[in-house]
Amino acid sequence: MEAIYRRYATPLKHFIVSMCHDEFMAEDIVAETFYKAIKNIDSFSGGNMFTWLCTIAKNTLLNQLSRKESQNLSIDDEDFSEPAAPGSVEDSLVQKESRIELYKLLQTLEPTERDVMYLRIFGELSYAEIGDIIGRTENWSRVTYFRCKEKLKRRTEQ
Repeated sequence: MEAIYRRYATPLKHFIVSMCHDEFMAEDIVAETFYKAIKNIDSFSGGNMFTWLCTIAKNTLLNQLSRKESQNLSIDDEDFSEPAAPGSVEDSLVQKESRIELYKLLQTLEPTERDVMYLRIFGELSYAEIGDIIGRTENWSRVTYFRCKEKLKRRTEQ
């Protein structure tokens, strides 16, 4: 399991950061993900290890976020306030809306395609690293990324 941790911890953290935009939360999620993976290794059916870990991490993140939402936060709580973004409030809103639209578009892709896009865009991994994680070639990663990009462009033009 140590070799698996060394191989997948960093890409898994990038994957989680791309969804929650919080480095500290991502570190906690990665730790909890590996704990759950060790605990439930018998349920691993032998597919792609990274995909299995991403599924555990995503579900862990969603559970943690739903628990956080259910808490009553006051405006004075540290967790409630976000650091001010540089630029105007309007710029921040436009950026947030653009990110939301991008996430919605990415959800329309097949799971493997979505993984490639997340790892490339948010994880900032090379095509070789993506291919290695998913168990495919660098060329497959490159072609998949560009096909998905074109698919998303067509969907936004409709």
